[in-house]
Amino acid sequence: MTCTHPEDSESVDVLYAVRHGQSTANVAFAANTLIESDDMSIGLTDLGERQATAVGQWFAALDSNQLPDLVLCSPYLRAMQTWQLIEQELRTANRDLPCHHVDQRLYDRHCGKLSHLPPPTVRERFPEEPAKEARDPLGYRPPDGESFKDVADRLRGVVADLAADHRHRRVLIVAHDAIVLFLRQLLENLTDTEVLALADAGLAGNGSITSWQRTTDGYRLQTYDQRTHLPQT
Repeated sequence: MTCTHPEDSESVDVLYAVRHGQSTANVAFAANTLIESDDMSIGLTDLGERQATAVGQWFAALDSNQLPDLVLCSPYLRAMQTWQLIEQELRTANRDLPCHHVDQRLYDRHCGKLSHLPPPTVRERFPEEPAKEARDPLGYRPPDGESFKDVADRLRGVVADLAADHRHRRVLIVAHDAIVLFLRQLLENLTDTEVLALADAGLAGNGSITSWQRTTDGYRLQTYDQRTHLPQT
């Protein structure tokens, strides 16, 4: 099968965003363990692979008029592995495959010298940084890193491209929790205060599905951080 797309559609009607499955860095961070690795090369755990497969099964069960016809994927290994496992399930179910592109703007927030450091290590090595972040959570840039506002700025181009896309009706983005969060801000016109409240309540989990439906004045959230399809272990 080859990827398909409709011609001359009005605009993107449905947008899906999937956070990658559990990664080795996710496990290390939860255990307050330091991991030394290039962020782009961090892969999925066994559970992360099962989560990605479950996401693929969820998409494979959709009606044809709900399946994505375009996939935009983060360049990071954990996101690309997630998409590959989703695609595998679509192939197994003999579903039409969407066109697939790696979009360099969808990489995870770059935390510079703080990348993959658990909080105790940050407090030990960079004692001034936690207070700086607390004063401006969205604008704070770690040493050699980028702020959450920087993430939002590079996503503006992605959202603008979606608004101008007249060849695809349903788009799937496979990326990271920060990407999902700031897609919500841009698509739903959320304030910084609302974004911080969402972050405090908990970011999108590994293998979760978020979706929006186009309306006359933008996009309306359909589901956020949906995890009912995921395996428990």
